[in-house]
Amino acid sequence: MTLRAEQISNYAMEYVGRPLAVAVFFVLLALLWTFALQHIFAYPFIFLFLGAVMCSAWFGGFIAGLISAAMSTFLVEFFFMPPLYSLSVGPQYRSYLTAFIVCAIAITGVSAARKRIESAIRSSRDELEVRVEERTVELQQSNAEIREREHELRLLTEAIPQQIWRTDRTGSIEYANRDLLEYLGKSVDQLAGERFYDIIHPDDVAAVISQWDEARLSTTKLEVKARVQGADGSFRWFILRANPHFQESGALACWYGVHIDVEDQERAQQELLVSQERLSRFSRTLSMAELSAAIAHELNQPLTAILTDAHACRRWLQMQPPNLSRAEATADRIVRDSTRASQVVSRVRSLFSRTDYVREPADMNDIIREMARLLRDEAMRRKIGITLQLSDPLPSVSIDRVQIQQLLLNLAVNGMEAMAAGASIPFLEISTTVSAETEIQVTVRDHGAGLNEESRAHMFEPFFTTKQGGTGMGLAICRSIIEEHDGSIWAESLGDGTAIHFTLRTTA
Repeated sequence: MTLRAEQISNYAMEYVGRPLAVAVFFVLLALLWTFALQHIFAYPFIFLFLGAVMCSAWFGGFIAGLISAAMSTFLVEFFFMPPLYSLSVGPQYRSYLTAFIVCAIAITGVSAARKRIESAIRSSRDELEVRVEERTVELQQSNAEIREREHELRLLTEAIPQQIWRTDRTGSIEYANRDLLEYLGKSVDQLAGERFYDIIHPDDVAAVISQWDEARLSTTKLEVKARVQGADGSFRWFILRANPHFQESGALACWYGVHIDVEDQERAQQELLVSQERLSRFSRTLSMAELSAAIAHELNQPLTAILTDAHACRRWLQMQPPNLSRAEATADRIVRDSTRASQVVSRVRSLFSRTDYVREPADMNDIIREMARLLRDEAMRRKIGITLQLSDPLPSVSIDRVQIQQLLLNLAVNGMEAMAAGASIPFLEISTTVSAETEIQVTVRDHGAGLNEESRAHMFEPFFTTKQGGTGMGLAICRSIIEEHDGSIWAESLGDGTAIHFTLRTTA
């Protein structure tokens, strides 16, 4: 009875306990990572739970894979398939759930089968190693016969197109094949003793001597790369390798060595390094060009405002009598725009250098209202209205206020320019919503001509523009600003215009 109970216990552990533990571990790990990553990119649970099924089948076998597939299906259905926190699945998601189950079962089968194959291969490899060891013993027993065939082997080395040599136990050259002697233009006697180092480049001699002495003292393998001089006086890169050969008694008998020509690889490596250096210089040049274009783009709006206010200030002062109150108000706007221009330059530089981050709690609604006031005159000139649809209250966000304000100005000006050729509804709409527990979403919508698929696919890339005379940096800077704030930005082409959405993390 005791033996049978022990067998039942072992059977339960092998086919129930262990697979269940493995499956629970990987599924819980996938669930925790899904909760952590679902705010960074969409649908992470697909890859994580399929990965959990794969790992369970790999480490726990087919049963663990099936358990993991069942648990993963339950968790995906409960936590991530609408309606959430319910075992029912919406009709539009049933096909996705079915595909997930099929993939999970398929992965289980494949992973378990591959694990079995790998185990079989490992077992075969172990058997092969045993046979190799047995064969090694046989080879050691046949050393006497091999010595008798030394002459035949020497003939063979002469026929091999490779530089081969042999030294005595002290390291003095006593044999070199024809290929090596023809390359060096020397005889074996001319290579004996210290004269061997005459063929090594002077800059490499010290390294070769040091490693050769170390190999001889420790009777270990030698491998060193050095330049060897040929008969024509030129040097080529070689890898010098040598192995010690021992007698049956264990005493060192001699050294066998070979020279491997790696000159072509060295040249290719040098050319690669040169190419990498050129690419690095080009990358730095491109970064400077992008920074210059970004600063020029971002300074355009405040400098235009400064110029307009300066002309207005001069007109107020030229009136008879001078309108000092309006001139003073205009001068204040000049000071404000000048300060903003300086801040824009500072923030753009910090954006490209990834330093000097400025983060402070702010109310996004207040920033949008302030931006709308700044654009009031521009909107009136273009005969475009600005409507705000702001969720109130809105959680605060930790941001660089100047960068976010400049981002909104870029998006708003782009929207107004898109409606310059005519719009069905001459209004620019700016809205805010709470998109998730830790995120808010801001939308800037115009009623212009809209975007085609190609423009929408490349609109956030540097130097891409569809405007005459545009720099192509506005939306690229917007994307960089949002990414530095751990948010996301995307465009949506509507029937009568375009909507740009971006998200920001809240401080809560």
